[in-house]
Amino acid sequence: MNTRFLETLVVLARVGSFRETAQVLNATQAAISQRIANLEDDLGVELVDRSQRRLTLTAAGEQAVRQAQRMLDLERELRASTRPEAPPAGRVRLGAIESVVRTWLSPLVRLLAERHPQIDLDITVDTAKNLHEALRHRKLDLMVQNDPYAPAVGSTEHRVTPLCEFALHWIARPELVPQRGALTLAQLERVPLLTFSRTSSPQAHVRALFADRGTEPRICNFPSVESIIQLVRDGYGIAAIPPVFVGPDLDSGALRLCEGPALPAMTITTTSEREAPPAVRATQLLTAEVVARYCAEQRPDWVRRLDA
Repeated sequence: MNTRFLETLVVLARVGSFRETAQVLNATQAAISQRIANLEDDLGVELVDRSQRRLTLTAAGEQAVRQAQRMLDLERELRASTRPEAPPAGRVRLGAIESVVRTWLSPLVRLLAERHPQIDLDITVDTAKNLHEALRHRKLDLMVQNDPYAPAVGSTEHRVTPLCEFALHWIARPELVPQRGALTLAQLERVPLLTFSRTSSPQAHVRALFADRGTEPRICNFPSVESIIQLVRDGYGIAAIPPVFVGPDLDSGALRLCEGPALPAMTITTTSEREAPPAVRATQLLTAEVVARYCAEQRPDWVRRLDA
């Protein structure tokens, strides 16, 4: 039995459409349809209910997906066991939020090239929400971001590794904040508040501070960390961001870190499928090593390493 057909069925069941499956597997939609038809011929049963407008698997299709996943896992284990000494190799599609790009992505790329030159790293930078969708549709092999990934909660099919916490603080030009005392919600209501994208957890935390107040805060959302930093430097508003992003500005006095309503830290994790190929696992382990080094070089009240 052709394992490509089995992989196609598993991906089809996960993403829910022939078009998405074709994108994930870098094939044409016609080729995907033909693979499923060939598998149905091999098994002698219909796997897809073609009487429905929305893609639905038959009862036999649901059973076949479970067995196909087992067979693919066994094939992967067999290949790994026959080449135990082979170095990790192949393409690894890594998705990361921009906060990672601004902190320790470059050291990771350099060290990966030194340790595992046969790994081809393909990097995507996006919001956590979009990375979640990409991983769910198997368009990524490894994800580094800060929001809980729902499919991994209570699941044994994913490997989630805690890396570090970025403390979140209120940061602004000195003339925008009081010289003494902590910022109050009333003061924050009077200026633009700069934070991450509308779908991010930091943005939700900032908005939640004002849930019981009668006025709507002026929250400005940006998927680009660089945009937030430039606007806070220009004095446009008060930012809710990790201070590690603007350490030199804080040291020089150009920006000021202010006490104020508490904000939860950003918890950064890596997520992959538990039975991911060796190249993905090697990248995940090296990421944890790079983050540990990075945290050791930073202020512990700004960045804190998390134990896996």
